[in-house]
Amino acid sequence: MTRQRSNRRTAIAGPVLIIVWVLHTAVGVLASAPALGEALAGGWYGAMTSDLEVALWFLMTGFFGLVAGLAMTALEHAGRLPWSVSIALLMIALIGVSAAPVSGFLLVLVAAVIAVVQSARQSRRRASADLGRGERPFEAVDPSESEGAGLEHSSRSGQGRV
Repeated sequence: MTRQRSNRRTAIAGPVLIIVWVLHTAVGVLASAPALGEALAGGWYGAMTSDLEVALWFLMTGFFGLVAGLAMTALEHAGRLPWSVSIALLMIALIGVSAAPVSGFLLVLVAAVIAVVQSARQSRRRASADLGRGERPFEAVDPSESEGAGLEHSSRSGQGRV
């Protein structure tokens, strides 16, 4: 039986990032459960106090990370995970690991390395596809080879190119 190859690429970095942030949010909620319970019981609006700062940090960064993971997953499936996204995630992970070496930032670093590898693979695929179509991605193009390369004007002397 032959398996048809799908155009949909495998997403790895995005799902790993989603798992990291789900775990991150779960740890934050469990660690701050008593304070969160009091805030919910007393009315959530304006409930943030110094006791809830850690809980807010876990919740907000967790949901932001979830959104980032979903976006990265979509980009990976499309085969278009840009270097800028991978490098930004790597920088966040490196800053986090340097500030808190024994933390969840180690898991973010794993996701970032996977993202960099995915970006490299996708760049290579695009480059080889461009070469297969006869495009010259890194060669200088002589402007005189293309139509309309020179400035054209009509003058009384009848010269076409300047």
